[in-house]
Amino acid sequence: MRDFPYMPLDVVRLRDSDISAIVSGDEFRCAVLMWCASWHQVPAASLPDEDVVLAQLAGFGRVVREWKRVRVGALRGWIKCSDARLYHPVVAEKANEAWAAKLTQRWRTECARIKKMNQRQGTDMPFPELASFLSLPPALCPPGHGVQGRGKERGIYADWDPAAAGAGRAAVADDASPPPLSPSPCPSPPASRALELALLLRAQGAAVAPANPQVLDWAARGVSDAQALQALDVAQRRRAAAGSQQPINAGFLDSILSGEVLQGKSAKPSRHHGIGATDFREGVSDDGRF
Repeated sequence: MRDFPYMPLDVVRLRDSDISAIVSGDEFRCAVLMWCASWHQVPAASLPDEDVVLAQLAGFGRVVREWKRVRVGALRGWIKCSDARLYHPVVAEKANEAWAAKLTQRWRTECARIKKMNQRQGTDMPFPELASFLSLPPALCPPGHGVQGRGKERGIYADWDPAAAGAGRAAVADDASPPPLSPSPCPSPPASRALELALLLRAQGAAVAPANPQVLDWAARGVSDAQALQALDVAQRRRAAAGSQQPINAGFLDSILSGEVLQGKSAKPSRHHGIGATDFREGVSDDGRF
């Protein structure tokens, strides 16, 4: 994450959080500095549990005594994990979302590169599915730069030479096939599906992350796009009815999915499915009156 200069800030979530109401001004200042410092740590969203280092990150330099006065409030919400480092769940959620967006952009760039290669060389190479692209090992993941010149191709088909195999749609033989798109089992299918669900829901305004355990559970349970959007539609209606500006998170959606959508209790179609899925007779009686 060190090439990510910006860290997203969920304004409503921070404003309504406990830390904004409980801790002192100095503790809040240090808390924000801790979030910023963890954004570029390795792993991202983590901090070493060492007061000398934390004092430096919080702006106290070598005066560890002053840091210890604000440590409890500044580290509110941080969790010490098995690697002896501190992790913040919200910062980790934002880091996962940013990384997923970067990988998705790389996938779009790779599709554009393949399209240009097909046009230039007269080939008909297929475009990778998002899940297949994410399952590639790091060595095959393209850096996200566009194709320059007419030199050797880069990316998932870097080792495939269409000229040597007889380039052109009519001359492409079996031995000219590109390498498979899924040589690595990492990430697992549920993780890839969780990313697809998260991107789908975030495009409609939900605040969910692909690494969220509930989103991973939806992927493992086989939740479809239609079911996810139906749950989101119900959640948005409830927020609107309550006049609430709270973000729609994974926990809220999971309660609707488990309690209504997957149980078959909600029959209303989602408005996100287009005009063809909308029931225009909703609220109209059998005799045609409203």
